[in-house]
Amino acid sequence: MKLALVNPPQSTKYAQPPMGLVIIAAVLEREGYQVSVVDANALKIEPESLTPYVADADVVGLTAMTPTISAATSIARQLRQANPGLTIILGGAHATLLPEETLSSAPEVDVIVRGEGEKTVIELLRALEHKQPLDDIPGITYRKDDGIVSNPARPTNVDLDSLPFLAYHLLPWQKYKPHPPHGRALPFAAIITSRGCPYHCAYCSKPIFGSKFRAQSPERVIEEIAYYQEKFGVKEVAFYDDVFTLNKKRAYAIAGGIIKKGLKIHWTCETRVNLVDKELLRHMKQAGCYAIAYGIESASQEILDAIHKDITLKQVEEAVHITREVGLQTIGYFMIGSPGETPETIHKTIQFAKKLKLDFAQFAITTPFPGTELYNLYLKSKKNIVPWENFVYERTGSKIATPVFENDELNRTDLQYWARRAYKEFYLRPSYIWQRIRQVTSLGDLRVNIKGFSMLLGNIIPVQKGKA
Repeated sequence: MKLALVNPPQSTKYAQPPMGLVIIAAVLEREGYQVSVVDANALKIEPESLTPYVADADVVGLTAMTPTISAATSIARQLRQANPGLTIILGGAHATLLPEETLSSAPEVDVIVRGEGEKTVIELLRALEHKQPLDDIPGITYRKDDGIVSNPARPTNVDLDSLPFLAYHLLPWQKYKPHPPHGRALPFAAIITSRGCPYHCAYCSKPIFGSKFRAQSPERVIEEIAYYQEKFGVKEVAFYDDVFTLNKKRAYAIAGGIIKKGLKIHWTCETRVNLVDKELLRHMKQAGCYAIAYGIESASQEILDAIHKDITLKQVEEAVHITREVGLQTIGYFMIGSPGETPETIHKTIQFAKKLKLDFAQFAITTPFPGTELYNLYLKSKKNIVPWENFVYERTGSKIATPVFENDELNRTDLQYWARRAYKEFYLRPSYIWQRIRQVTSLGDLRVNIKGFSMLLGNIIPVQKGKA
């Protein structure tokens, strides 16, 4: 049985490796299946042109987040027309959240794999190979007797240390571009070493990995980094864990393992402001970490409380201060349009970002994804239909995202205006420009700054009139 796994195209200048697909591909290869991965996003293949790339496949697996579900179902339609006997499987966050709705709107899809798919997809393929019923396979939604059946969920209990390394050999390496401020050294790889987050932010949906934090051992993480260095010459790693330092002891051990093994690697990570301390940050820097991204979201404590962020502005200031103090670059993630947002609170957030002296800031428009508390608040009771492809909080390297909601204080035009204004006010300050010039110490730094400036232009032009 031949399988082709497909990542749909989307609107982005900086294509990232489809990590969910390549871990599934690695698991399938380990089980002896012949697998190919077609990253239509990186290769810029439109849905109507994809058929030749999977012509010899018996089964095609598609993945989709909310913004790419329309592209995924369009691909399924094209493939079904070309090969009526093809088995088409769909997975990913959107299908996991809305499996019945997705199958109803996409008759070309045969089965949806919900949640973590490593075990499910193997059981499903074996059943398909032997023409066995699908009733006893947890974690799938499928068609049966002209109806749609959802089997019970599969527990999120995958042993992460037992998983193979990501099947990066199946991807078009040369097509991936880390978006600024990542990319100090190339080639780079993105890896996820943990799953699950115990926090309950109102804007976050956790359909795949759940709330229980599970992590690979430090030894397993070091082994994987060393493998990518030896196999692909990787010089930089981006840890895309939701909360890399949730277990501080583990994060410290990973940094220690990198130092002990002598791995010369640049790396970045993302975490929360309440999960760092100076000793840990200093140790991470010694191990090659050069930047940390923090989810700050707003300078209004009332808004932070409304979205259940469970942090204080004092914690934000302290985390950014000690991060800068040990010599690490700071990246701040902010959202515009959360519950309680007004022009005044947005202005306050912009000023706060500048006061923090962050190295980089992202001002995304709050996006109420399905399965989140914000979705129920903003959109569930609304009668207007918003295309799924508009559910993008940040269009990396292009234009400001199109908001999918509005309220009495801020309409869609206002939200776009304020996002552009935030970028303009933060980045086009003489003091910030001088800050960036002083921190250029290598060609890698210069390259990141040039790419970042190009991205900035896309985020601030044009500046539309809105409420001030």
